[in-house]
Amino acid sequence: MATSPSRPSPAGKRAAPSLAQARRRGIETCGRIAAFWGFTRTMGRIFGLLYLSPQPLPRPEIQRRLAISVGSASMTLKALLRWGVVHRVRVPGKRADHYAAETDFWKMISRVLDERERQEIAAAVSTVEAAKRDVAAVRDAAVGDADDAAFVSQRLDRLHDVCLLGQTMLDMLLGQLKLDVARFRDVLGPR
Repeated sequence: MATSPSRPSPAGKRAAPSLAQARRRGIETCGRIAAFWGFTRTMGRIFGLLYLSPQPLPRPEIQRRLAISVGSASMTLKALLRWGVVHRVRVPGKRADHYAAETDFWKMISRVLDERERQEIAAAVSTVEAAKRDVAAVRDAAVGDADDAAFVSQRLDRLHDVCLLGQTMLDMLLGQLKLDVARFRDVLGPR
């Protein structure tokens, strides 16, 4: 029967907590969070390893500790550098590049939101606007059921408002706008 780290062992001594186990759990947590947000698990694991490392690490050490290939490590580090989640660091006396995690979480989150989420919202706005033009063309040509076209047009107008509200919320979150609660109620309330 194994003893819990918080309970005394039969000899009356507490089992020593494992720092390596704590790091592994932290690294795996970062991997799961990254996967949840649509990034690769490896991106999260590399970030977690670097975040929990007191010193910058070279790529071969990252590979060894995470049991990943050279290609996976290289490609993932390039992506993490591009996102600003890790930084290339020169270590005096070492030829190889070393990597360290960004520790300002707001800086990381806001950059991802600004680059990735803003693109998704802009694409959604553009697509809904194209759909609205399609409905307008159908209505102008008097083709099909006018009531159905009016229904679709009304729903697309609301979807468009929600997409624009998403842009507004992102701007507010990133500190570019002030909160207008009435606008949320108008767009999200029942119609």
